[in-house]
This record gives sequence, C-alpha cells and structure tokens, in this order.
Amino acid sequence: MNSSNSMAIDHEVIPFSSNAGKKALRYLPKWTIYGTIGIVVLIVVGILKTLLPLAAMSLILCLIWKQARNY
Repeated sequence: MNSSNSMAIDHEVIPFSSNAGKKALRYLPKWTIYGTIGIVVLIVVGILKTLLPLAAMSLILCLIWKQARNY
C-alpha cells in the first residue's frame, strides 16, 4: 500500500523539553459543569432543609425553657 494513498493522520508532537503545552487549557464540556453545579445546589438545599428546622426548633425550645424557669 502506498503511503500517499493512506488516510493516516500526522499528529503534531510537542517535545517534553518544550514549554508550549504547559499553558494549554483543559476543556470541560458544558454539561459536566452544569451537572456539577446542579448536584451541589441539590446537596446545599438538602442540608438547609435539614438544619433550618432543627435550628428553629432549638430556638423555640430555648424560649419555652426560659419562660418555664421564670414561673
């Protein structure tokens, strides 16, 4: 098979001693970024839904305790 007829791709090679590839940015697909943000939002909402009622109940119990000790 003749090399001029083949469909080979000639890749560019950056030598290890070169600094050309060190400033290259990594590409992240948009769906991974949006998915990560969505999961973080769900986790934060879940934590807040758990902690806010507990904090409110503890404040109410402290108020009731103070009122009960005054009598």
